[in-house]
Amino acid sequence: MKSSSTDLKKARFLLDENVPIKLKRVFDERGISCFTIKEKGWLGIKNGELSLEVNEKDYILLTRDKDFTFLWQKFQIKVIYSAIEPAILEFIKSKVIFLLDNWEHDISKPFLQKDTIRFWK
Repeated sequence: MKSSSTDLKKARFLLDENVPIKLKRVFDERGISCFTIKEKGWLGIKNGELSLEVNEKDYILLTRDKDFTFLWQKFQIKVIYSAIEPAILEFIKSKVIFLLDNWEHDISKPFLQKDTIRFWK
């Protein structure tokens, strides 16, 4: 069941430092709250500590760090894991747009969204 765009506008996303920072525009254009690790002053933070912050502040973490495919359950966080390669905006942007425009997750519960498509140029 798809969530309404109204529900998604209540969400708060956090872009990990391994995700193109310009991806933030995709969220801004849709009126969806989005922050970067750099904006939060969390560059270099360890995954466990980041997971605690994500849980406490109720963020949805968009990351390329495979560790979060395991940590999401331990810390009860919301994670979108992208294995899209190369990690440049032109390859990731269309996938994120599709995900947001076809949102299917309950933002009140922990979840893991895995996108394992890999593009090589």
